[in-house]
Amino acid sequence: MRKNLVVAEAIYDIVKNLQDNGFVAYVVGGAIRDLMLERKPKDYDLSTSATPEEIRAVFGRRRARIIGKRFRLVHVRCGQEIIEISTFRRNPDSTGQSAKKRQNKLVPENMIFSDNDFGTAEEDAWRRDFSVNALFYDPVNDDLIDYTGCGIDDMNAGVVRIIGEAELRFEEDPVRILRALKLVGQYGFSLEEKTGETVRKLGHLILHSSESRLALEMEKILKNPYCDAILTAFHDYGFLTYCLPYLETNWNSPARTYLMQLLAERKNRILQERYRDSISLAMAVIALPFVEAEIGFGQHGKLWERDYNAGFTIGHIIQEVFQPHNMIKRLTMSAKDILNLQPDFFDSDKELAELLHAHGYAHARELLMLQNAVVWQDKSLIGKWPKPMTNKKRHRHPQRKRPPRRSTPSKK
Repeated sequence: MRKNLVVAEAIYDIVKNLQDNGFVAYVVGGAIRDLMLERKPKDYDLSTSATPEEIRAVFGRRRARIIGKRFRLVHVRCGQEIIEISTFRRNPDSTGQSAKKRQNKLVPENMIFSDNDFGTAEEDAWRRDFSVNALFYDPVNDDLIDYTGCGIDDMNAGVVRIIGEAELRFEEDPVRILRALKLVGQYGFSLEEKTGETVRKLGHLILHSSESRLALEMEKILKNPYCDAILTAFHDYGFLTYCLPYLETNWNSPARTYLMQLLAERKNRILQERYRDSISLAMAVIALPFVEAEIGFGQHGKLWERDYNAGFTIGHIIQEVFQPHNMIKRLTMSAKDILNLQPDFFDSDKELAELLHAHGYAHARELLMLQNAVVWQDKSLIGKWPKPMTNKKRHRHPQRKRPPRRSTPSKK
């Protein structure tokens, strides 16, 4: 089917390069969704008949790097960007999976531990999670391929439909439950009836996924501009209980209402390219209303006084809000710094230059702007606290060569 979707030039070149070397190659995944919905793709995923070693041979070892163990793929450097290329997969061999399951009897019977059985493009499409994720696009020949026969229709209808038997597919990889609800939140899609029933029934399976995968998925959610809608979808389908239980417990609180307002304003500013999609800033946004409720002055926008005990409490609240996820320490510390700086913006004794050079000022100022848009609407704050200056790249002097070492004449 001809669709005339316009991909980035670098993506076109990579696909053509693989095809010129005798391999089948397509754009896959979320980029196709964004293009069909006339959104600008944030990144591109490619899939090909070439093995990871063959991909690396096409692009060279300096540009291409093989990564992953559970799911081997290749990162190809394209200027400042990294393009992810996978090899077509088929449903994995059950023999190797059984040995893994015997080692851990608590996991679901059909859970997949390894996914490196290579296959054809059609086999790859049928082993994918949802019909809207199983569309393949060839930008060289302008060909949109729908092996499942319902992907294009589901895209047009805004429906998330699991491919195959719902319970089996979610047991194979419980993270698919999370991804189904991300589609609901990010695109305003709805779950197909059977898919929705199974999501509600098997949400608890997410607890069997590895901590590292869950932490990575949580980072993607926090980075996503539509984080507020995704969290709402999690709540609506009973999934937030397993994903962010603290937030679910406090769902009907004024603090949760306030954080959704802040996240909505953050979304607007990201989509307008007024600020970037920082993960640590999103963590600070979500934690802020609960910090206010704990140590503030009882109202939104009434910040706390900065002291040692406040800093300790802020760190504790951040950890509590994001349990059971093992968030990267660097992100947690950055979120804490952002929150710690908030009272300083209203400290008359604080020097402007001192705060401008404080670690985390840029993100802290953005959190201040979000609060100002939602609560204070004080135009003077915008001028009072300027945007940070972008650091110019330092000029590097060429490395000096040491003079040749003189040999010491030997004593006779």
